[in-house]
Amino acid sequence: MEIQPQPQIFDVDEQNFEELVLKGSQERVVVVDFWAPWCEPCKVLGPVLEEVVTELGDGIALAKVNVDDNQQLAMAFRVQGIPAVKIVADGQLAQEFTGALPKEQIEAILRPLVPDAPLPEAEVMAFEAEDLAASGDLGGAARQYEKVLEENPNDGPALLGLAKIHLMQGNVETVQELVNLIEQGTPEHPQGQALLTQIDFARQCQQAGGRAACAQKMLADPGDRDARYHFACCAATEGDYEAALQEWLQMIEHKPGDEEAKQAMVAVFHLLGREDQLVTDYQRKLYQTLH
Repeated sequence: MEIQPQPQIFDVDEQNFEELVLKGSQERVVVVDFWAPWCEPCKVLGPVLEEVVTELGDGIALAKVNVDDNQQLAMAFRVQGIPAVKIVADGQLAQEFTGALPKEQIEAILRPLVPDAPLPEAEVMAFEAEDLAASGDLGGAARQYEKVLEENPNDGPALLGLAKIHLMQGNVETVQELVNLIEQGTPEHPQGQALLTQIDFARQCQQAGGRAACAQKMLADPGDRDARYHFACCAATEGDYEAALQEWLQMIEHKPGDEEAKQAMVAVFHLLGREDQLVTDYQRKLYQTLH
């Protein structure tokens, strides 16, 4: 006899709770939604829970418990107010929350519990955009990021990615507009500010006459601090970040209180990302110099 697969969203009661939830959570995470027909916040939360669970795939299920009909279950789980959500994994209470949380918060709670969950569509599109940009198709990459932003205008990674594309295309005003839309407190905010610093590097390099002119000034006067700083700005503008970091580090070694050089290095760290080997090397060197 063929075994029928369990539905992903189902009602449970006191008779089948142990089988469907406690034993079922050995195979997949089970989100238990304690609700009641008269509860208005429950009516808001229910569809959101269903949407998130469905998007996270087969590794998670949603069990709905009507507290009016299952008061013993509500007491066993110490439900004092509804909607109350209990998350069960391997037969144990893994996490819980109360109230109608927004979708983003619910997904942030549940996604780490489902390691095999498919990536959100926005993340998939962002990866595709990164691949297009790496292959030189800046227009295609920009269109991918714009599609993400059509669905979610506040998507930090998409705003940052699109700002990087426009920076490569020389659209300075658009970069500034996009960076200003990135919310403070998000991981993308300092990276966005670093893009603005990159624009400032280019401005200072141009005002100083370019990299070759700065190099000549340094040869004529090795102690010319401004020439060395602007030479580093030019190097960063050209993508020669190692040369830029080396010059700024030498400035800090000569004068540990050179805050401008330090902030320039930090901006490049944000631009490159913490996984870049240059960042690892020069963060260590900067720390050793300052301490």
